[in-house]
Amino acid sequence: MNDKYSKWMFILFPAITMLLGWGLRGHIGGGPFGAMIPGAMVALSLSMLLKIPANLSAIIVVFGVVGIGLGGEMTYGQTLSFLRDSETMWWGVLATTVKGSIWGMLGASVLALGFVYNRLEKKTIVIAFLLLMFGMLMGFKLINEPMIIYFSDPANPRPESWGALLLGAVFLLAYLRYKVDKDEFKIISRFALFGLIGGGLGFGLGGFWFVIGSTLPEEVIFKSWWKSMEFTFGLLLGASLGYAAWLSRKELYLIGKEENKINTNLNIYSELGLTLLTGLLIYWIIPQNLEPFVEAASSEDGIFVSSLRAVTQILINYSFYGFILIVIIMYFPKLTWQIGITLTFCHAAIDLIRDNFSDLQGSSPIIAALWVVFLTLIVALLTAYFQRKNEIKRSMFLLLVWSTMTISYLEFLFTGRWNTSNMTIVEVFGRQYFVDLIFTVSALTITWIAIKSIGKTNPDLV
Repeated sequence: MNDKYSKWMFILFPAITMLLGWGLRGHIGGGPFGAMIPGAMVALSLSMLLKIPANLSAIIVVFGVVGIGLGGEMTYGQTLSFLRDSETMWWGVLATTVKGSIWGMLGASVLALGFVYNRLEKKTIVIAFLLLMFGMLMGFKLINEPMIIYFSDPANPRPESWGALLLGAVFLLAYLRYKVDKDEFKIISRFALFGLIGGGLGFGLGGFWFVIGSTLPEEVIFKSWWKSMEFTFGLLLGASLGYAAWLSRKELYLIGKEENKINTNLNIYSELGLTLLTGLLIYWIIPQNLEPFVEAASSEDGIFVSSLRAVTQILINYSFYGFILIVIIMYFPKLTWQIGITLTFCHAAIDLIRDNFSDLQGSSPIIAALWVVFLTLIVALLTAYFQRKNEIKRSMFLLLVWSTMTISYLEFLFTGRWNTSNMTIVEVFGRQYFVDLIFTVSALTITWIAIKSIGKTNPDLV
């Protein structure tokens, strides 16, 4: 193998990429669907460094989208509030470290499954995800719902899911340890370990920004402690995943060179139509039909209703949405780029309209939906175009970076933060534009790396 890229390139490129992706996640899209952004970005950065063929890279992107998205189910707003009080600070540090570790471990484990996808049977992957969801259900019932260990405010309780994600990861890894070959499990367990370390350090240390902020006077100019936490979380988790990839680079390079079993025959009209149906299923049909039932059933008693509520609790969880996405790419692999890039962008577009045009949603929901479709269609057409050309991975990486950055810039315009009247130059750049400057500098940096330092990807379609 030709070690073209240094260890530091493997660490820094994914680190800056995930710093940007994680920052955007909290800015243009929250929850698990927003966490798809850093998942897709870091998966692409690793695939480029490892020189993995484009078809397998697309699979890895979807696994990254699903894996990193899973942790977005965790609530941590109240958890971070512990860090502002000296009496609860260390409990908050423990909580953020635990939640970050679980997020990183589970996300990295699922991401690593994408790397070894060609070596696994479809049945193995399906069972692994079913066990992950079963483990989550056990975690909800045994840890989170009884509040055995509770990391939010007991006076104003919110549903937690860190225990569900922990047991989900345990069930997933236990099954893979038994089922897959030693070499494949070594890769998966390595990613899981470094994901655990990077996630724990990223969220645990990142939380200290709130500790620092609580000690400073109210008139301090810089106050972006939440974004600083997100940037730190993304930076350290991305770095740890990059280091895991560097340690596994020889094995992953050889896997990429193996015979490609991924059949991608599908015309552009079928591709766009199936992408539309997938988006409707994930973002509208399932939530609109199942979420109201779960809310209604929450006040009902009885063994049958309780059992049904427990099952539907998983069906409206991102783990089930992710399972659907994985099953779809198994049978329609041509949709991998559309799911990884277009549907990741789509939810950012949904949040843009939802956050800034609430009146339009209420009075003209069809017009609001058409704006989402219009913005998403642009990215879908570009995705379809680029996957039929050369330089696929680099093109998809740049498309995802700058399409999500476009949403960020639109948020900037719509929220009026461009108005700097009566502000000093220090206030403008130290408070008003600080986050946007970090976004822009990070996006330009990884763009330069992707074009100049990483260079060309594979000069063919696969």
